[in-house]
Amino acid sequence: MRYGTFHLIGSPSMAPAADRFGETLAHIDLADELGFDTVWVAEHHFSNYGYSANPLLLIARASASAHRVRFGQAVIVTPFWHPLRLAEDIAIADLLTDGRLEIGLGRGYQPLEFRGLDVDQNQSRALFEEQFEVMRLAWTADDFTFDGRHFAVRHPITVLPRPLQQPHPPIWLAVQSQTSLDWAAAHGCDIILSGSSTAWDELPAWTERFLARRAAAPDDATRAPRIGMLRHVLVTETEAEARAALWQSRWQRGVAERLRLGEERITGGRNSLDGFEQSMSEDAWWDRVVYGTPDWCIAQLKRQAALGVTDVLAWFDIGGLPAETVQRSMRLFAEEVVPAVAPAYA
Repeated sequence: MRYGTFHLIGSPSMAPAADRFGETLAHIDLADELGFDTVWVAEHHFSNYGYSANPLLLIARASASAHRVRFGQAVIVTPFWHPLRLAEDIAIADLLTDGRLEIGLGRGYQPLEFRGLDVDQNQSRALFEEQFEVMRLAWTADDFTFDGRHFAVRHPITVLPRPLQQPHPPIWLAVQSQTSLDWAAAHGCDIILSGSSTAWDELPAWTERFLARRAAAPDDATRAPRIGMLRHVLVTETEAEARAALWQSRWQRGVAERLRLGEERITGGRNSLDGFEQSMSEDAWWDRVVYGTPDWCIAQLKRQAALGVTDVLAWFDIGGLPAETVQRSMRLFAEEVVPAVAPAYA
């Protein structure tokens, strides 16, 4: 089992971006100090759902003071980038982090972002698959060309610099459909699932399908397949304290649902949930998150590990929780939760 923190930098109160980025860098430094394995950074645009518009920039800055932890993206929304420029930026980030980079890619899901960046969301899968091919060529091939429907490299080029990790850093894909899961397995990638959208009783089928298809696919990977799970996490001394903070997790989830459906209400960058009905009751949502006392959080993570999850992406800094609450939760997680889970599921 590996443990990571996740950072999207949302702010229901529209806190100043400089403050939120400063808090995030402090949280990342603490994750490094506490022994977390990985720090994951998201990409989102155009609202207070998340200020993290370029995860590679934040990762490069954070790696200067967090000297041990590895860094990943959960995820870069590939259709918003030109694949050659993205391949270059990823290679530079791998060099600047001294080879501590994991690549996290996804197709995106918010119509607002596709409209804002003038990208056809209906073409996201075709765009993504071509971009993936172009980037792998950029990291591994000299004087290559590419003739695609969406991208073309008509004259032979060599992309420099190359990543420090050869042939490239490990690649993870965000997966929310069996089509994406099968594609990831066939291309030798690891996967990131969302605890928000993956029900507990569905998880075994997802993990078993992925592992079976990875085993059958041609693969030159140097490590065993890994399955990451993103969950909202808040470790507290009492259940009552966690229940009182659940509204922030519910805000983040509700805004994500509205954005996914293209039903967002945004004024001046601020999301509103007025008139919105959550798709899950509070009790159902409580079962999807890792909120509460150390004992309850341990039970939730053991439940998850027993179903094949190898990597925890713990979203501590969620929905505008006070920075001191986030850091206290991270310390409790590292000191009381991880030691109780890791020995049985290493």
